[in-house]
Amino acid sequence: VSGKTVTLTLSRTVATAETVTVSYTKPTGDNVVQDAAGNDAVSFSNQTVTHGTPSDTTAPVLNTAVVIGNQLVLSYIDEGNLDATNTAAASAFAVNSAGNAVISVRRVAVSGKTVTLTLSRPVTSAETLTVSYTKPTSGDNVVQDAAGNDAVSFSNQTVTHRTRSDTTAPEINTAVVTGNQLVLTYTEAGTLDAAALTGNAGFTVNTAAGATAITVSSAVVNATAKTVTLTLSRAV
Repeated sequence: VSGKTVTLTLSRTVATAETVTVSYTKPTGDNVVQDAAGNDAVSFSNQTVTHGTPSDTTAPVLNTAVVIGNQLVLSYIDEGNLDATNTAAASAFAVNSAGNAVISVRRVAVSGKTVTLTLSRPVTSAETLTVSYTKPTSGDNVVQDAAGNDAVSFSNQTVTHRTRSDTTAPEINTAVVTGNQLVLTYTEAGTLDAAALTGNAGFTVNTAAGATAITVSSAVVNATAKTVTLTLSRAV
């Protein structure tokens, strides 16, 4: 969900020759399509889907590879942004230190035009590092832009070191709840890490001391706005 749109990621790419319809059946619980005020969208059936033609037909091109600690950031040049949903798995990347010492990649996160690899250990400034990407041969999980143009494989890209200038942790500023959405706003000199959080991400919500907690089903980061939005198990 973004703004006034709901984007559905399908299990496969739809051909332009296909006739497609979409239906929505409103669930009985709190996890429904609704606006910020809590007004629920109604169900609909067999809505005709039109085909959009991607105006962007140029594949993203790797520009730089920079490492800070255990975060290796690949920056791409592209007309739009990268696809943050159907990106390549960690196994598609290989990071080597001088002497062919392999550093495993634990996580891949996409934001804007960058792919951030979380490494298994921090890299020292004395290490000479290279990174490679092998585009998977099957499936949709590849590095690609939002228009579906796939980035090509690359080998032994030199990685530069960057000194971390921001050493101040983000601090909680406000916590505001509307329905089943609890938004935490942080004070931070830069932006928050846009990497996806899993499950309740360590957050707990209570209505009063000793009361039964309200379950947190998900936590979503908005890096630029410096917010973390918690989806609760029920409206407050």
